[in-house]
Amino acid sequence: MLRAGRFIGLLVWTLAAGLALAYRDVELVPGRRYQAHEVGPVHELVRKYMRYSTAASSFVELDKGWASCGLACNSPDVRDVMLNLTWHVDAPLSDGLIGIHKRDKEIVVAWAGTHRYRALITDVSVFTMPYAANEGSVHGGFLDSVRGVVGVVEQHLRRLMADYPDYMVVFTGHSKGGAEAALGALDLARRVDGLRQRMRVWTFGEPRLGDTQFASVYNKVLGPVTYRVTSAADPVVAMPPRFLLDYCHHNLEIWLSSADGNMYVARNYTKCDEDPLASSSVDFYDRSIIWHKNYLGLPPPDHADAEFSW
Repeated sequence: MLRAGRFIGLLVWTLAAGLALAYRDVELVPGRRYQAHEVGPVHELVRKYMRYSTAASSFVELDKGWASCGLACNSPDVRDVMLNLTWHVDAPLSDGLIGIHKRDKEIVVAWAGTHRYRALITDVSVFTMPYAANEGSVHGGFLDSVRGVVGVVEQHLRRLMADYPDYMVVFTGHSKGGAEAALGALDLARRVDGLRQRMRVWTFGEPRLGDTQFASVYNKVLGPVTYRVTSAADPVVAMPPRFLLDYCHHNLEIWLSSADGNMYVARNYTKCDEDPLASSSVDFYDRSIIWHKNYLGLPPPDHADAEFSW
């Protein structure tokens, strides 16, 4: 029995190592600035996962395929994805999709941003709720949205992970969707065996999720596989403010400091001392919602005009 246990452990480790090598991870040095021409592969990943995030906010009906997603899904990255699930829940409000990208060997879980007017109610529900015993508190609106659908997402994810054992699982989302992607990833990493070893989290314009204690918990569990991308003077990443209920960001921040894609990789902190050289270096009054709508040119301009529904 002991030998069998060691063999299974070695097999799991080998599979995880193979997945990590197969996935196009990016090598970034915290505390370093990069010129745009140095980080082309990072830009490719940012655009790719931003397209998924935009698709999640544009999708209408699963049985109509990408035809119901509009111009926001008019890219090979998205069209090559085989849809498995879309969800549209009114209370607590949540929208998103799960798809399989066979070329890149990825299972993608994308959460929609604020694309329905009633989602604004979720956004402003800033009073915190306990995440788990002795693990701090998080934004009540985001937590309700995730917990309302995480069971369904888990069922589909378990089946897909079994059907595609060599695929990575990528959680992604923009704005509200970024917050829910991070929370959903943390919940599911603890509920689904083997998920933590084959997952990545890419969020864009993510607001602060919870307090200092929760940020520390997140950093320990998913910090090494999370890329929290922020854009120049995006005001949403500065909300809720630090002074409100001890709100705090988790690691790792990739700050797109200019429109052409220059980057600064924030230093990781074990406590809630956000790097003063990253996005927090921008004064709040210098921020503009234009930057929340521009992550290397995404979402596309046409998306904003038709984004909101009830």
